Amino acid sequence: MFTAYHAIMFAVLLIGGAGVIFQASSGDDSLANNLIPVKATEAKFDLNTY
Repeated sequence: MFTAYHAIMFAVLLIGGAGVIFQASSGDDSLANNLIPVKATEAKFDLNTY
């Protein structure tokens, strides 16, 4: 049975989830703005030899 309680809870979860996604994607600390430094190491194999 789909009651008014279920409709309200579904709406709260939907709006809350969309808000979290929007906040994470528009924040200054998003992954697109913070480049993760990668330590460059010498390759143990050469792709040109294959």
